[in-house]
Amino acid sequence: MASAIPIMPPPSAATAAGEETNASSSSTNAWQKSTTTGPAKTTASGTTPKPVSLTNSNKTRTCRNIVIHGFCKYEGKGCEFNHDVGKPATSVPSPEISKAKLHVNSPIFKPSNLSSGSVKAESINAPEFVPKHSQDSSSAAGGAFQDNRPMVQSFVSPMQNSLMGSMSNLTGNFSQFGMADMSMGGPMSGNYYGEGSVNNYYYQGSGAMLHQPLQYHLYNTPLPHVSNLLPHQKTIHGFFISDTLREELHKKNEMVLQTVNAQDYGLPEDLHEYHSLYPLDLTQEKSTEVFGYQSSVYKCMCSEDGKTYALRRIEGFRLTNEVAMQTIEGWRRIKHANIVSIREAFTSKAFGDHSLIFVYDYHPCSKTLYDVHFGPQAQLASQVVVGAPKTTDHVIPERTLWSYLIQLTSALKKIHAAGLAARLIDPTKILVTGKNRIRMNCCGIMDMLTFDTAPNIAHLQQDDILNLGQLMMTLACKSLTATHNISKSIDYIAQTYSQEMKNMILFLMSQPVPMKTVDQIISMLGPRIMQEINEVQTANDVLESDLGRELENGRLTRLMIKFGFINERPEFDMDPAWSETGDRYIIKLFRDYVFHQVDEAGLPVLDVAHVLTCLNKLDAGVDEKIVLMSRDELSCLIVSYREIKACIDSAFRDLSKSK
Repeated sequence: MASAIPIMPPPSAATAAGEETNASSSSTNAWQKSTTTGPAKTTASGTTPKPVSLTNSNKTRTCRNIVIHGFCKYEGKGCEFNHDVGKPATSVPSPEISKAKLHVNSPIFKPSNLSSGSVKAESINAPEFVPKHSQDSSSAAGGAFQDNRPMVQSFVSPMQNSLMGSMSNLTGNFSQFGMADMSMGGPMSGNYYGEGSVNNYYYQGSGAMLHQPLQYHLYNTPLPHVSNLLPHQKTIHGFFISDTLREELHKKNEMVLQTVNAQDYGLPEDLHEYHSLYPLDLTQEKSTEVFGYQSSVYKCMCSEDGKTYALRRIEGFRLTNEVAMQTIEGWRRIKHANIVSIREAFTSKAFGDHSLIFVYDYHPCSKTLYDVHFGPQAQLASQVVVGAPKTTDHVIPERTLWSYLIQLTSALKKIHAAGLAARLIDPTKILVTGKNRIRMNCCGIMDMLTFDTAPNIAHLQQDDILNLGQLMMTLACKSLTATHNISKSIDYIAQTYSQEMKNMILFLMSQPVPMKTVDQIISMLGPRIMQEINEVQTANDVLESDLGRELENGRLTRLMIKFGFINERPEFDMDPAWSETGDRYIIKLFRDYVFHQVDEAGLPVLDVAHVLTCLNKLDAGVDEKIVLMSRDELSCLIVSYREIKACIDSAFRDLSKSK
């Protein structure tokens, strides 16, 4: 090591000092004293030592201190060797001449070329310097952003430069989410996953709902040159669920945990037994077309069970008959896969008016059929370029329409069997909670709003079938005004879809003679229902396969938790060395074998496949034996995974008994 090699003083200085050359402090001090300026000091005999003559070989020879340490503290103080690496030695300064040092009385430095061009006192108020390229770039931007703040140049340390560079790279990585430069300090707002507007980041409105998206781009699929593996090989992605499903679940978890400041949005802190209200409306406009009243929807947390629910608020509605609350009891008993279940309903003045609140199950990241097929994003995707041939890319696939019809028919079957009517089969009130998975929403609201009129349930059920036919015609024609000209819409459907789809829509929109029932629709959907069941079971098999990949995570997590309880425990049962003795020592060596291996160059081995293989064998307790080596490499142990598993179980039982 460099610190163990002493810096060698020059031979001339050692001779002048009259002492043996070594690395001790005494010889160094003696040598320093002998090289100071002033009258020459004499030795004990009273004679002045003669300086050693400098040879040409010493002048050209590189100093050993430069080679070993990179510097020589005797340079200019008597060392006669060459200190300029790579340059020939020109002259060696005399030991009696030392370099001049800076003192308090040193003269002030005055540049010789500072004459007429000296800086005047008036120049302090001169206008700031603006580079020419900055002006060009700002003008090229069309004046979109102008900053009139003065440019202040301040000192930035290297660490700050590195941090700013890292933040710049991080901003570049998030550019795919439509995020602006975070260094500008602007607010980051909007729903990054909603499609209710052209660009939710810029058109969301308020900037109080701040959150950064997760780094979904880190879950990349394997590249082509490493994905074509042999049958017995497997990539790291083969151990976990698919990237698409992982990203979708992360989005839902993130949406469930979102919160805002209630005061910024004028929301109450508590509403009945619910709190942490979060607005879910993507648009600021509130329509009264569906309910006759303005409505808004919020996400909230329940204080009783800690679960997340969705609140539908009917604004400005005064309930005059308390018996109307009993209409919710029939809807609470309905549990169906294609219906959003309702929990309860109550009135409140917490918003500053008379509001009617309905509590439904919450489905995160869900959208309406209107947002999916008629929203701004869907319209942009279906636009046809002028002059280009007309395509059918914007047309909803017929298989998707059959799936929608089967799910809605199944929901109507459940509702009509309970003696109720849906009354709301509208694109804005049907949620898409998954891939082609829809649920009827806002059930029970119209029953309470129109309780005093006492409607006929049989007629309302016929209206449900008619509304279902109008919805299917609207989706098939991809137009909200398709029902205004039925004959033209039927012709378009006949040209685009099969004859079965056309006949089904005609049956749904025909006049009831005498009465149409949902069972008739189901009989016409018989072959399509069998295909739907087949696809549902196939999708279930895919999800079970992904779940099987995550099955190992729970087992391996339990092993890692036990490792954390046992390894490096400071003290247990009054024994400070408990984790370093007995069976615990074997567990420690196995931990090093799994996580702390190094390669031939001494670099750490970061092989996830090795870790997963070892932990799986340990959890199974196989009889395969491995060699465990101590950190000082003085002892080796040959043990099997079964024995290591027994040691872990024994140590964990000891910890459990201490409770």
